[in-house]
Amino acid sequence: MSQFEDFLMESFEDAVEIEKEIIMGGRKRKMKFKPISSTLGDEIRKKCRKVTFTKGQKMYETDQDKYISNLIIETTTYPDLKNAELQKSWGVMGAEQLLESMKLKMSDGEYSDWSNVVSEVNGYNRTMEELVDEAKN
Repeated sequence: MSQFEDFLMESFEDAVEIEKEIIMGGRKRKMKFKPISSTLGDEIRKKCRKVTFTKGQKMYETDQDKYISNLIIETTTYPDLKNAELQKSWGVMGAEQLLESMKLKMSDGEYSDWSNVVSEVNGYNRTMEELVDEAKN
């Protein structure tokens, strides 16, 4: 038995799709989500990164609003925000424009709930207590 068998590729599980109900546009809607890979997360962060120079030093800043929007687009599997038919029904082209149009029909709290679900699905909302309990089991 090897000492690193827990780290062999076979021991890693594939991400599963999660279904949740979210109030959006004043109505409960069934939606599906799938966590993104760490690699895709890195790509999104780079896409949302702004580089500035302060006193000759390179500084990186992440546009958090843009990052959250991209995270929502990549994590939400139903409805597929990249679907051309769905975009056409909203009179837009592109997932980013669709999300912006949908936000116009949602309360700020509804959008916040959506982003919280996406964060939770991707493992960002775990409390330290939850992580400790998980580590114990």
